[in-house]
Amino acid sequence: MSTNSNPRAKEPTMYLAICMIGIFLVLLAAYAHGQQVHQLSYNNANWADQDLGGSFTDSLSSVGAFITTPNDALHVYYLSDTDDVHQLYNVGTGWQDEDLTVETDSVPANNGSNIVGFSIGNVQYVFYVGVEFNIHELVYTDHWTDTDLTYVSGAPISNGSELAAFVTTPNNAIHLYYVTPGPYVMQLYNVGGGWGYENLTAKTGGPQPQGRWLSGFSIGNLQYVYYVAWEGDVHQLSYNNSTWSDEDLTAQAKMVPSPMYPNGGLSAMVIPGSKKMRVYYIGTNNHMIQLSATNNKKWTGADLTKKTKGPLANAWNGIVAFATTPNNQIHVFYLAGSHVNQLFLPTPATKWSNQDLTALTSGGLAQYPGGMAGFSIGNLQYVYYLGN
Repeated sequence: MSTNSNPRAKEPTMYLAICMIGIFLVLLAAYAHGQQVHQLSYNNANWADQDLGGSFTDSLSSVGAFITTPNDALHVYYLSDTDDVHQLYNVGTGWQDEDLTVETDSVPANNGSNIVGFSIGNVQYVFYVGVEFNIHELVYTDHWTDTDLTYVSGAPISNGSELAAFVTTPNNAIHLYYVTPGPYVMQLYNVGGGWGYENLTAKTGGPQPQGRWLSGFSIGNLQYVYYVAWEGDVHQLSYNNSTWSDEDLTAQAKMVPSPMYPNGGLSAMVIPGSKKMRVYYIGTNNHMIQLSATNNKKWTGADLTKKTKGPLANAWNGIVAFATTPNNQIHVFYLAGSHVNQLFLPTPATKWSNQDLTALTSGGLAQYPGGMAGFSIGNLQYVYYLGN
């Protein structure tokens, strides 16, 4: 038996990757003009679409969004066409835009960096990858400040895009996840004694990540992080209060993988007040796939596109999922062509439905392959995307 070790044997795969990247760039150029952040909002009766104004966006921009409490003020973060980090915010008096890069005298973002964040009360935390591939933290107390977390922690640089972040409770410890050029999934964490880091790929022996998107959440101090591995399967990195482990959820659920070139969106959540875990991704067939488990036991899968006979998802755009309360209805948002579509599962019904929100609201055409973000306040729903 012999083994072909000729490096030229890898050329067809490399050629395919180069071709796909080329096609992606052509598509990107076709869409990269005049897009701004749009809000789709549901007021318990109707959906409405609003162009929030602000600067024109980077064509690859991610979108981050959350509310502050107790005022329920709306905050949305994006990259301008100069790669400055901007905030759009509405504290009840209309939408305002500010350039946080200029305000904090920090470096612009890397083109294509994701933007993630959260609030603790009215204190706001926003994370992005700088143009020098360092991880930056923007914090608002009574003014905005910037901290270069790569510099202060000594952690490796980022590959330029993937980010996920959340806090654990009740300690309000900050956890940030990103991917190095290795590529390896890394964690930056601050439990009150300063920033530290660890290599979760090396620690768990899991496969190397690929693609653009990370997602995750916490249940108390238990931590769950999701990524697409090099073979296209969705993996879970989980922390059980003692050790980290890696699991292949796509294989467990016997579902189709995510496409390798390009990699589709990824979103994960836990239904509030429960241990019901849900992960959503775009499969190789451009179908929206759900992975589900309770308390991280026995992951199963469902093809939501097949269930709803809805339109195919764009392969590279971001997606977002959340549940409304107190009814615990699940809502998943994705792009089909230039339209924002919603998959939703009413309770106690068991039948998924698909709704074209762009057609319903006569809203702006969505930007492919930009990111998406969203959240709910009770049953009120807010979704943010890049549109024309």
